[in-house]
Amino acid sequence: MWRRAAAILWLAQPAALWAQAADLPPEAASGEPLPAGVSIRKVGDQSVYVDAHGRTLYGMDMRAVTGRTGHQPLWCSGDCLTQWTPLAAPAKAEVVSAPPEFGGDRKAPRLKQDGADWIVMQGPSGPQWVYKRVNLVFTHAGERPGTIGHEGEDGLVWNSLKYVPAAPKIDAPADVTARLVDGRYLLVDGQGNLLVTHKGKACGTACADWRVFPAGMARRGMGAWTVRPDGDRAQWAYRDRPVFTIEGDDPADIPAEAEPLIP
Repeated sequence: MWRRAAAILWLAQPAALWAQAADLPPEAASGEPLPAGVSIRKVGDQSVYVDAHGRTLYGMDMRAVTGRTGHQPLWCSGDCLTQWTPLAAPAKAEVVSAPPEFGGDRKAPRLKQDGADWIVMQGPSGPQWVYKRVNLVFTHAGERPGTIGHEGEDGLVWNSLKYVPAAPKIDAPADVTARLVDGRYLLVDGQGNLLVTHKGKACGTACADWRVFPAGMARRGMGAWTVRPDGDRAQWAYRDRPVFTIEGDDPADIPAEAEPLIP
């Protein structure tokens, strides 16, 4: 009976809550200061957070242990702590109450989606850092700096804390946004297509068949963007070079004579 009740409780959780971290793209950092001793290091082909000794930081995804325990922040205790070491927060740090979805008091406020990257909760050994609301932060005992040897362990409970740079603020046409592509932000249009321009000083004949990024009814520019005539319609230009679009957001599809727009 209790197993059935636990399963019902699990399925009743919102999808965004019980989806495991490995099933979702990492969230971009807010750009706020990091906790003392925490830094960012390139390990293999990805950037991760590390502690003062260069050891990879892992998040114990509290969503992934929903159903295994009634109070997720305290799930790693006993024998678990012989393998995983909590990233302790200062003793006088402000401690945030665990929200009700993670076993906290029903009256405790829910964590804001756009809140601080790094907060402190009461962990199994005292005040402990939490990253992006759901990842209680640990290091793995005995792991050498510069390695990620415990990715996805225990049914994706443990996941390295990946650093994704904060999205840049841009002054651009309304349908232009910055998208993270292969570790860097590139500009895309409203359909997610990459925006490109020609290499060098002149476009020449190379871009004659490229798809123009139209300015529509716009007649005035903004920031690094200007409007230039293109036959019977206006075209956006970025830093004084005409802008074109290619279908999709794969940089491999960019023509050899073109380059992506970087904010």
